[in-house]
Amino acid sequence: MQQHRLNGIASEMLFASRWYQEITDEKDSLISPHLDTGWDFMVASTGKRFQVKRHSKSKKYNPYNLDLRRKRNKGTGNYTGEEFDYLVVHDTETDEFVIEHVNELMVDGVMKQSVSIKSLDMSISDLVFLAT
Repeated sequence: MQQHRLNGIASEMLFASRWYQEITDEKDSLISPHLDTGWDFMVASTGKRFQVKRHSKSKKYNPYNLDLRRKRNKGTGNYTGEEFDYLVVHDTETDEFVIEHVNELMVDGVMKQSVSIKSLDMSISDLVFLAT
């Protein structure tokens, strides 16, 4: 497995760890899909879906820009906004998670292809409150 995929899995597991530190009821446990369906975790009790992305500061381009286009699943096209409810970004520079609802990532019914992580301001605590 390539290093960037391993790093992505590490960010997903870190998110799950922090999620479990925040919840107070087992019904709010996370479920993972067996196939890549466009989301990484779902809250068992509510069905809210999270897509976890890892962001490392770029040296070439806008350092705080996150590319939202799908790269690995070329046959499925880019995100439409139906795949997940919340985008969860692991900012490796601060080791924090910043989160945004999918509706805030849409422009005229189309998913943005990139977003500034500096514009995302929801925390895991906020997400637990909204998604459970």
